[in-house]
Amino acid sequence: MNAIWKAIAERVSGYSWKSQNVTGVDVGSRLLKAVTLKPRYDGPILQGVVIEALASRSNLDSQSGFEQDRHLVQILRKQLSPSPRTVGITVSSSHVLLKRLTFPNMSENDLREHLALELDRYIPLDVQGAVWDVYRQNVSGALENEKDQALLVVAKKEFIEERMRQFQQQGMSVGFVDVDAFSLVNMVVYNYGQEGTWLIVHLGPTGILSVVMEEGHPIHIHQVSYEADWYGDLLDGMQSASETSGNGYKIGASESLLLDQFFKETIEQIIETAKDVSEITDRGVVRGVFLSGGYSALEGLQSRLADSLALSVTPVNPFKKIAVPQDIQQDCRFQKALPLFGVAVGAALRGLDPHD
Repeated sequence: MNAIWKAIAERVSGYSWKSQNVTGVDVGSRLLKAVTLKPRYDGPILQGVVIEALASRSNLDSQSGFEQDRHLVQILRKQLSPSPRTVGITVSSSHVLLKRLTFPNMSENDLREHLALELDRYIPLDVQGAVWDVYRQNVSGALENEKDQALLVVAKKEFIEERMRQFQQQGMSVGFVDVDAFSLVNMVVYNYGQEGTWLIVHLGPTGILSVVMEEGHPIHIHQVSYEADWYGDLLDGMQSASETSGNGYKIGASESLLLDQFFKETIEQIIETAKDVSEITDRGVVRGVFLSGGYSALEGLQSRLADSLALSVTPVNPFKKIAVPQDIQQDCRFQKALPLFGVAVGAALRGLDPHD
């Protein structure tokens, strides 16, 4: 267990393509997404993708919820060819405690020893029932007043073990566990580079996940739920109607008003996060925003956000630098689902050991 969770906060800085395929799996609140990358000497090629709806449930931690999703792991095994024997999985930031720490300058080993002895000072969880890792942040100006900064990553051991058991029961081992926020950083760095300070915004049914990335490293992570609990039903309904009606779909007046409320709240939250950057790093200049997640493709969001922030806003293509076979590329369902695969792609990239 410790080996699987260890180095969860370590980011991929280079890629050494092994001989075997690598599968990244993102179990979201409503969808299971999986990506298998096949290694090639000139970069990876997409071997296969899976996207399947999860059974509706109110408690993601419940045993019944895991049982309901068991068949989805079976589908994963059947739809990916060859069937993956080892996968890397991600955990939603809503199920992980991410805490920034400021501490006197000390070595990596000393920091870990300190946290191992006094973890209960930093987390509101039973230490014996938690798994954790710490990521030392290379933030500009971090050595001010001889202080360092780190990101503490903690999850409930029981939850991680149960999620892993889903796959193990179907004959697949879990090679590593990652956090969705870190997987997004991997995906953006691989496809768009790491120079400068950027804001990654992932929009989905559980809310808004914002990650401030500096020189390819996450320096601030913020998760917030939507104020209105009906956003998900509204947006999912609109997307479903659009897919059914095609180009003939038009938003009604009442839907337009509700959509404006969603845009307003989302943009306000992102603006607040962008303002916080000046307090996190002395560079304090965000070059632009990367949009990810199922709700990021809503028409009008990109332009409104760009106008409000006076920054470039780029909808991410998780496969920008990954070769996609023509038959998959031409599948309209794949094209519409592109924003959904960011976390799964980042997880697959994490499975490639940069030190081999």
